[in-house]
Amino acid sequence: MAFSKDILVIKDIQNVTKLLENFLHKQTFENYKKHGIVIGISGGIDSAVAASLACNAIGKEKVLGVILPEKESNTESQKLAKMLCEKLKIKYVIEDITKILESSSVYQVRKEIVQKFFPDYNDSCKYRLIFTENFDRDGLSIPYLEIQDAQNQIHKIKVTLNDYLTMTAATNIKHRTRMSRLYYHAEKNNFLVCGTTNKAEFQQGYFVKYGDGGVDIEPLVNLFKTQVYQLAEYLNIPTEIIQRKASPDTWSFDVSDEEFFFSLTYDIIDLMLYAKEKSIPINDICSTLEFDEAKVNRIIKSQERKLNSSKTSRNFPPSFDMKDTF
Repeated sequence: MAFSKDILVIKDIQNVTKLLENFLHKQTFENYKKHGIVIGISGGIDSAVAASLACNAIGKEKVLGVILPEKESNTESQKLAKMLCEKLKIKYVIEDITKILESSSVYQVRKEIVQKFFPDYNDSCKYRLIFTENFDRDGLSIPYLEIQDAQNQIHKIKVTLNDYLTMTAATNIKHRTRMSRLYYHAEKNNFLVCGTTNKAEFQQGYFVKYGDGGVDIEPLVNLFKTQVYQLAEYLNIPTEIIQRKASPDTWSFDVSDEEFFFSLTYDIIDLMLYAKEKSIPINDICSTLEFDEAKVNRIIKSQERKLNSSKTSRNFPPSFDMKDTF
């Protein structure tokens, strides 16, 4: 098939689904020798697909959903997560992790930075970080703080790299706290922890080391996001979850994956990553996506930078080799 926007359509989705289910079954009972699977249910499409596959693979009675809201979570997340668990008829627990995050000063660290840039900030305001890359012009990556005030006016403020890194470091405590709770439930039940990272997220480093990246298995890691959507349709995932915009759900002011990290829609991200993987000529990419060559090159450069900068997050920690010392 020529390079086109349909290139990532799964041809035999029934067979792919069965292979994924076989993988989950083998990993659970043969490799890890566990009694079941724990999945963090976020109310998003990736965890919904992973949970549905797990139910088919090992039986719904051996799957536990863990829902971990906190005070800045979108209320829709818990609602959709509960709906999914009830549709799949799996056991689930809901744990509010706000107090844990407060004890780690997550909210306080971020609030102090917000107030530095926006002194009128109060608890009626909402805020988020976004990372803007202008692929039509210069491709520069610029972090912005966006604040929605009590009158719903949005204030967009450029932040320093140090403040961006500090806010991100504090935010990543949310991911790592969630994972620690998943392992608590997994270990007390002799279950394994199933990850929900897709291929675009994994290759571009859109996950947190020892957070959502700290799992036992990753069934979706070789599936592009657009293919996860195809599986969701095939598995009859609720329409409300399929249509919901993908989001990290870590800011009081809701933000999509596109706004926060990618600056592109997933269909473009996936096609560009596929083109790189298959060495598709740049002229074919330009023609299919209707982008000029300069824009395509900026996207390629951005994706290569993210791939390289996140390399260590995908690898086991380096160790010193003692064999040459004896």
